[in-house]
Amino acid sequence: MEADVVSLGYRGEGVAKIDSYPVFIKGALPGERVRALVILVKKDFAVAKLLEVLSPSVHRVRPVCPDFGRCGGCDLMHLDYPSQLGFKREAVRNALHKIAHTDADVGECVPSDKIIGYRNKLSLPVRKGKNGAEVGLFAYNSHRIVLVTDCPLQTERVRSLLPRLRVFADMFAPYDEETGGGELRHFSVRDYGGALSVTVVVTRDVSGRILRAADDAGIECDELWMNVNNGRNNVILGAQSYLLRGMNVCRNVVFGGRVLPVKTHPNAFFQVNDGVADKLYSAVLSEAVRIRPRLVIDAYSGGGLMTALLAGVAERAAGIEIERSATAVADELMRRAGITNVRNICGDCAEVLPRLTADCDEDALVVLDPPRAGCAESVTDAVNACRAGSVIYVSCNPSTLARDLARMPAYVPVRITPFDMFSQTCHVETLVLLCRK
Repeated sequence: MEADVVSLGYRGEGVAKIDSYPVFIKGALPGERVRALVILVKKDFAVAKLLEVLSPSVHRVRPVCPDFGRCGGCDLMHLDYPSQLGFKREAVRNALHKIAHTDADVGECVPSDKIIGYRNKLSLPVRKGKNGAEVGLFAYNSHRIVLVTDCPLQTERVRSLLPRLRVFADMFAPYDEETGGGELRHFSVRDYGGALSVTVVVTRDVSGRILRAADDAGIECDELWMNVNNGRNNVILGAQSYLLRGMNVCRNVVFGGRVLPVKTHPNAFFQVNDGVADKLYSAVLSEAVRIRPRLVIDAYSGGGLMTALLAGVAERAAGIEIERSATAVADELMRRAGITNVRNICGDCAEVLPRLTADCDEDALVVLDPPRAGCAESVTDAVNACRAGSVIYVSCNPSTLARDLARMPAYVPVRITPFDMFSQTCHVETLVLLCRK
């Protein structure tokens, strides 16, 4: 088919219309005339593969990555950066309109100072292939490995490790998703707070071989971890991580103008873009300073960075995190930073938050920063029923954000700000300030 592309879908696909019937064409941009091959037809939409751009958009740029379009990591590298920011603002606005049924104003998307080389973390799956271990990134919408030789989104220290990780992988039996067999499942590399950390995810304890393989492959890092995951699932990390080499010491990280002594851990969550994370946390802190709450409840608190920042503007604060190792990291952060008014609770937000919010009054602030799946309904029900004067919701998924806001009708959005935490991709981080009606 030949078609004119009229808009972008929420995953960054070009959308053409045939008598109001949408056809999604990955890699096409609005304003372009394209030739495409229809590969899937459904009742309400079709999917087509881009064959040729007959008339390119003025906003089309040359991707800096040779694997763009093959690997599923980036969606928008062919679109100029100002248009990427506009797309993300519109994505938030559309989700809120369609799902939460609100036309609340959405601010300009806060840009990233770095649009290449900004990511401090890389997860590399290892799978059994025809010729042995395949190390790379998953293709779009599949578990097929794309054998990438580089990833321009990563920091230089992470990029430099890629060839050595391939050598390392050849010394182990790669994981087989169909049978659950094999030893090596994943690499997780993090460049955070000045420390380069490598986590090797395996199906059983092979710590001695990991140390020897790291030496043979020439892997130099500040921390070498082993994580054991023998579950038949798509989860990257298992519950237990073991430091095999190096010192897991605290390193100073600046957020919101405050220096915090942070100790990393493979199972702890940290934002992948340091520069935008600083802007986001500074914005959250500014909102909290205006609110001046007596109590802060930080749900999904991870390693405790947000809790530590907000503790300075409240009489007391509580962080809720289900990952025990992350709670331990948060406890140590508070001790090292001399913060004495924080209680970190290890537990499921769906169970803990309703108890904490039961006695809230209007001078309380609830912070929600859930994973992509959003909040459990019991969490939003508890927040909606509580008397906290303000809620700050930090989301990495506009759809689940909109769904959760619709579940909290007692609160109205006052300020909505997107942040470009994930440049070159369709993903966007959003900060929403809500006040009780």
